[in-house]
Amino acid sequence: MKTGRLASILYVLANTDKTTVRELADRFETSKRTIQRDLAALSCAGIKIESISGHDGGIHILEKHKFNKNILSTGEIKQIFTGLNALKSIDSDTSITNLIAKLIPEKEGTAFSKSEYAIDFSAWYPNDITAKKMSDLHQAITDQHCIRLEYISTDSRIERIIEPYKLVFKQSNWYLYAFCRKRKDFRLFKISRIASYKVLEETFQVQPIEKIKMLQNNEADIFNSKDKTKLFEVVLEYNKADEFYLTNKIDACFLKRSIKKRDTKGQICFNVYNLNWAADFVFSILDKVKIISPVELKAEIEQKLNKIYSFYKGDI
Repeated sequence: MKTGRLASILYVLANTDKTTVRELADRFETSKRTIQRDLAALSCAGIKIESISGHDGGIHILEKHKFNKNILSTGEIKQIFTGLNALKSIDSDTSITNLIAKLIPEKEGTAFSKSEYAIDFSAWYPNDITAKKMSDLHQAITDQHCIRLEYISTDSRIERIIEPYKLVFKQSNWYLYAFCRKRKDFRLFKISRIASYKVLEETFQVQPIEKIKMLQNNEADIFNSKDKTKLFEVVLEYNKADEFYLTNKIDACFLKRSIKKRDTKGQICFNVYNLNWAADFVFSILDKVKIISPVELKAEIEQKLNKIYSFYKGDI
């Protein structure tokens, strides 16, 4: 948006001794010609912009237009910069670029490039389905439009009309926090489980939210439970050749293997409250792992194997 960029350029000029058209173009990810037009527009609005020619030249504004540079510390700006860069990885809104350009002084650019965190929410591959969903859902949240969706739950596919409020990133997945009209309560909907959706023309009135309830869906119940007495420690044995494959399946404790060359085995350890989920997960990698404990998990897998055997018993 041109208005937002003009305000951001003014902020940059007010917080720097001088800069150049090229530097501004790089900051705002646009052309030098666009920046020149923006500077002309600021001049027409009464902002006195002076240009100094020569090797050490540049552009600047009069001292009376300068701002207080000590509102935020370098550390605070660095933290904001990290968050904004993360948002920029999934949102092409130019206002984010403009805000980053305002916050980061040119002379300190190197320091900010060494930030302790680099967060990128974008997919590894192009034409990501999740990215399209996120863009549409974000627009619906901004415009306060209701959404009709088909959602794959634990035991069926349900249809709901929801009022979308927030996109939530939890551990390694995206969720939509929304008010479900059928349940008359807020719910977390996992983005990958939204089979289909349609943004409706109908709008809704925003309700105040004090805190997002993160533990009210089955997804959260896998690793959390009100009953803390039913915690299961799952230990799986695996072959060294499958270690890389398994790290892509679960973020767990990979116990240190012996340094002996003949030792080709390793162990995975993690805790769950939901043994049914653990059984389904282990069954999906059953050709890669062997259950060491608990015995209850072994029994669950045995039941699944017997059920499969009964399906094909007549064909053998």
